[in-house]
Amino acid sequence: MLRQTLTPMQHVTTTKAPVSVTTSIQLIWLMLAVNALLMAVDYDEASSDAIVFNTLLLVFNGFVAIKIASGKNWARLAYSVLVAVDVALILALGMEAASDFEAVVTYLSVALEGWTLIKLFGAEAEPWFKQTRND
Repeated sequence: MLRQTLTPMQHVTTTKAPVSVTTSIQLIWLMLAVNALLMAVDYDEASSDAIVFNTLLLVFNGFVAIKIASGKNWARLAYSVLVAVDVALILALGMEAASDFEAVVTYLSVALEGWTLIKLFGAEAEPWFKQTRND
């Protein structure tokens, strides 16, 4: 690990995030964009409460993605909780009322979320998150 000392209390590291983390972040942003588009398509049918809740959820997910990209372990854990809640809601509410397109997008999204979690908690990412925690 390369460090350039700025002051006795600060340092800069030049270690970049591993490919698995970078790819995961890109996938999270892609899923957020798809969810935003789905919200826009269903805008006329959604209640104002649902629109506000989903918008806040998208913003929070974006915040978590930014923090994951900066190496924050708590954000990685928060993302895993968000994915678990998403899967639990899908299982609890079912997909009977959804169109075929919405069902396919939902199942694809869950698969991508699972793959993203595997990459974020994988052997390549773990040392980077530990290193950024110690910096």
